Amino acid sequence: MNHAAPSEDADAFDADDSTGDEAIDRDFEREIAELNDKYLRALADYQNFRRRSIENEQRERVAGVAALGRLLVPVLDQFELALSASGDAERLRDGMKLIRTELLKALLAAGVEPVEPSVGDEFDPNQHEAVMRQPAEGVGPDAISAVLQPGYRLGEMVLRPAKVALAPEPND
Repeated sequence: MNHAAPSEDADAFDADDSTGDEAIDRDFEREIAELNDKYLRALADYQNFRRRSIENEQRERVAGVAALGRLLVPVLDQFELALSASGDAERLRDGMKLIRTELLKALLAAGVEPVEPSVGDEFDPNQHEAVMRQPAEGVGPDAISAVLQPGYRLGEMVLRPAKVALAPEPND
């Protein structure tokens, strides 16, 4: 029996096996490098997206303030005109009315709308702030009996609720 042949076969098998392991290791290393590259690219894309988002947000904020500034500058012009005018109280009152009109027009152009409930309207805690109880003829309990100060909203967002008085309950 020749034992040399199996030993040579075993050495050949070990050599083939180590060459196969090296190929698998190279495949794993290449796959790891590809995944690492994809990860780094995704991370860079996210960082660029975040930076651009912050820059866009800052630009939009400045554009919004600039748009509001353009709307309010004419109101300041009206104030300057009223302050430079001489005359009686009636002319001053007319100037103030004009300024109020211009300011309301600017706010409306910016999307700010007044919240002006009427006497007898139902109280809405989302748009009204009840500050007192006050009776009013023909107004049911817990309905608005007086509007003390208008409110304002921008779309659905209430900037300031309208301050109102509510009619008292019958037993109050």
